Amino acid sequence: MSKKYIIGLGCSWTQGEGGYPEEIWQQYNGRVQLRGVDDYHLRKYEHENSWVNVLCRDHFKDYTPINLGVRGIGNFAAVNQLHFCNRIDWKNATGIIILMMSGFERFDVFQQHPKHDRGQDDFYSSNEYVHYKWRTAWPIANKSGASDNVFWGTYAKELWSEQFVASWQVINLLNLQAFARANNFKLVLANAFNQSPNGVYNYLKDNTGSLVYQFEWNNYIHNYVNYESFMQKLVDLDGLIPKENWGGYFNVYRNRSWPSTYLTNCEGAHPTIAGYKVIASELAQFINSHGYV
Repeated sequence: MSKKYIIGLGCSWTQGEGGYPEEIWQQYNGRVQLRGVDDYHLRKYEHENSWVNVLCRDHFKDYTPINLGVRGIGNFAAVNQLHFCNRIDWKNATGIIILMMSGFERFDVFQQHPKHDRGQDDFYSSNEYVHYKWRTAWPIANKSGASDNVFWGTYAKELWSEQFVASWQVINLLNLQAFARANNFKLVLANAFNQSPNGVYNYLKDNTGSLVYQFEWNNYIHNYVNYESFMQKLVDLDGLIPKENWGGYFNVYRNRSWPSTYLTNCEGAHPTIAGYKVIASELAQFINSHGYV
């Protein structure tokens, strides 16, 4: 009998950053965002409270969660995390792959030395490669003080454009769709925080033309709800910003001394435990309404 899985792909919004219990917030005086240091001691809380785990724990108990989310990555790395998931017998498995889309502007390559075992279980692979195996650039030409300044600058000056970004994302979606079909998994697409005046689908269509039609957009949750990203949903629930101004969340949340109910006060804002529960509940409704379980 096939074993059933729910596999989560994405960035920190999938890994579960921000999903910390009260004692962790107290330990870090209300602001938890580790960068440049080992964060492995936090990852057990992140995985436990991520939407991937909550979806199985609270909604689909006969499914096993597999969290392939990695902080900071873009959608190329998110999709290709699937090739490192060797704890699943794919020939005898079924279930749902869910991509929580990361920032479209992010451009991924491998780290210089991705293959080495740090002695830390990532919960999805044989640990031959490190969990943080990807190197990601943003299109910022002059990143002051950053070791990635040359990499980011080259991307910004030589590659980045709206057409480049959109085409890259659609190709990532098509590769994900092919993987899901080949392995007999259902596919769900969601948007973490990307913003576009006319919505993500129209943004991609305007910049890629007919390429976008090759993806099955009935899998996209935001075609069926009244919010274009989960960031918008959680900002609305918190009620700290007028609904029409939700895109200005960055400067509101990062200036707080303590997390709000649904979003944290770190750079960029991430869901809290309550926020991840909302995401899981919304995904569960979509999955049930489409008969994916």
